[in-house]
Amino acid sequence: MALNMFQIILISAWAFWGIIDALSYGIGFNNCIMACLFTGIVVGNPSYGLVVGGTLQMTQLGAGTYGGASIPNITSSGMITTALGAGTIASGASISEISTSAVTMAASVGIALASLFTQLDILARFCNTFFQHRADGCVERGDEKGIQLNNVLGIIPWGLSRGLPVFFLLAFGQGLVDSILHVVPVWLLDGFKIAGGLLPVVGFAILMRYLPVKKTPQYLILGFVLAAYVGQL
Repeated sequence: MALNMFQIILISAWAFWGIIDALSYGIGFNNCIMACLFTGIVVGNPSYGLVVGGTLQMTQLGAGTYGGASIPNITSSGMITTALGAGTIASGASISEISTSAVTMAASVGIALASLFTQLDILARFCNTFFQHRADGCVERGDEKGIQLNNVLGIIPWGLSRGLPVFFLLAFGQGLVDSILHVVPVWLLDGFKIAGGLLPVVGFAILMRYLPVKKTPQYLILGFVLAAYVGQL
């Protein structure tokens, strides 16, 4: 499905603002599920966006930027995957009608992009030091307005590290993605599907490793029971 420029700008703007929100207000714009759901709404397939966002979010459960560490950027990659893959799913399809193979393929592609985007996170941190050094100089001169300005300008490299890749891949990436899918062997695509199905389990395993499961096993049991019950509805 070809996206128009308004859709591309709207999705890119969300990606740009998402990381700013994550570093400041914390409203939730950088949440993968919310970002993919928004992308799905923009491209006319919110169910697909919700499923992709939820699947990718599970791959990163328990992971965090502790000590300023850079982790795979599942939010931007999820938005790209949703936007480019929504055309393969019937518009208005319910969550249950979205095939497992389509979701696992989207997850595997999204995870690969997320890992690649880790480097852009590092680049954003590096570029941000330019404004911070300028702010240090303003501190020495007692320039309060300069301090405020340079700290605000620091949002530019952060926002661009998310907004630019989303914009360029949505504007020029569909043809590239289609070409790759026609060239890549079937056995390799099947491998991606398997990996995409396994990684959410890894995310849960990481989360359970950090949670006090042994101290409160009743909540774990209750969660599985409720999940099984809801699945039968």
